[in-house]
Amino acid sequence: MVLAVAVGRSRSQAAVFDLAGRELAGDTRDHEVGISAEALMPEIVERLTKMVTSIDLPVLATGMSLPGVVNPDLGMSIDTPAMGGWDGVQLAPYFASLTDAPLILAHDAHALARSELFNSDHVVRNALVVKASTGLGLGIITDGKVVTGALGAAGEIGHTRIDAAGDRPCRCGSTGCLETVASGWALAQRLTDSGVPAGHVRDLVAAALAGDAVARGLLREGGRQLGEVVATAVNLLNPEVVVIGGDMAGAFDLYTAGVRESVYARANPIATRELTFMAQLHGDSSGLVGCAAMAIESLTDAQ
Repeated sequence: MVLAVAVGRSRSQAAVFDLAGRELAGDTRDHEVGISAEALMPEIVERLTKMVTSIDLPVLATGMSLPGVVNPDLGMSIDTPAMGGWDGVQLAPYFASLTDAPLILAHDAHALARSELFNSDHVVRNALVVKASTGLGLGIITDGKVVTGALGAAGEIGHTRIDAAGDRPCRCGSTGCLETVASGWALAQRLTDSGVPAGHVRDLVAAALAGDAVARGLLREGGRQLGEVVATAVNLLNPEVVVIGGDMAGAFDLYTAGVRESVYARANPIATRELTFMAQLHGDSSGLVGCAAMAIESLTDAQ
């Protein structure tokens, strides 16, 4: 069996999978925004230990994802504005009490992209996989493989400067980033400022699905602004599909309408001629499935 861990800004998912990619046990829990690795990692390992003790199979590998750029060779985050205090912290030692199996670490958007290639009857060769949640990221699939880039920073579109963001300060330390106007944290804050409390992007999505006009407008607008940047990626990479994942995919039709509007308005017509938009294949478990896929594939690669 393999372990899968998907850590986000305010939520962590942990699960055990068999080598066929079936989830044997798992749970999802919210955690305090800004929690440190020292506080969260022992809790995650404790949760996994309880799962493993009820399953009589050896742990062969662990797949884990984090927001932002990671160094998989060192097993640590190197640039994750969403998770302050995690950069430079080696994560493999936390698993030592549970297993000495290797840890495979990835950017959360790259893990999401891997999930689209795993246990699917639909063969995706060229795709853009959007992670639209608290932050914004992009997983890139080219010729059936996930592209990570020279430093693992491929798809960091949330910190692209756009005119609409002006000089708004971003959590990355810069100003004018796409995230300041289109990320889940920015949109949730704007909904709160309108008088509807939203501590997380999931609250924004819930309000939109319940019919709140302001929430619906914010999601549509956020989709449009994201679509302006995605349009450039469509021109560069000519994907067959854009997959919308992350928490904002919970309002898929509403959010994707905004993304599609900008992509079709700004991208080259030849690049959009056969382009389709799809929801993430494995739903809310997509991040976990991607982590499990990384772990399972590492075993094959090692043979």
